[in-house]
Amino acid sequence: MAAKGTRVTEREKEKMWQLYQEGYTFTKIAAKMRRGASTVSRYVHEYEAAVRATGVAAHAKNNICIETR
Repeated sequence: MAAKGTRVTEREKEKMWQLYQEGYTFTKIAAKMRRGASTVSRYVHEYEAAVRATGVAAHAKNNICIETR
């Protein structure tokens, strides 16, 4: 496991998300990346929320309706 207090990089967060999307469990990802399962869970959920928020914003932007009379 990574040393306690070692920061998770953006690249690691993206890799965690990618592996999760490929069907790996938090435990498997944690072992592969030498992190704790709770750390993986935290960052996968954080990344998922960011992706969802970005998708919602993009969807709203694409559906703006301008009325003219």
